Amino acid sequence: MSASLTHVKSGKLRPLALFGGTRSKVLPDVPTLKELGYDVEYYLWVGLFTPKGTPPQTVSTLRSSINAAAHSDQFTTTLTSVGLDLAYLDGPDFGTFWDADIKRIEAAVHAIAACRDNSPRRGRRTAHTSPDHALLAGA
Repeated sequence: MSASLTHVKSGKLRPLALFGGTRSKVLPDVPTLKELGYDVEYYLWVGLFTPKGTPPQTVSTLRSSINAAAHSDQFTTTLTSVGLDLAYLDGPDFGTFWDADIKRIEAAVHAIAACRDNSPRRGRRTAHTSPDHALLAGA
């Protein structure tokens, strides 16, 4: 949403729905796909990881520092200004989210494959790319 927020606020674009599980604080009037009856929930997220075997004290220091930075006024203000909501999760909570996200994506891939396998146009594929995204259309 951050790439299009300026256009949405200016009235040049009208968002139809959001992919997340909850409405955005920046665009509270825009429904989620789930609210519209589509069983879709998708997130673009960033996670920070340490190598296996990193000393516990180092992990603890990193976790507290990252938590403080993520919740700082400067960071949260910047996120809001580009249309993003902070959804900070610490190590164990992030692990739970990650496991659930893997299952959501896996289910979506299987659903797409089932649609493709049942399509009368199977085998025809077209690709469209732009600097912002890549789409595969047709099946």
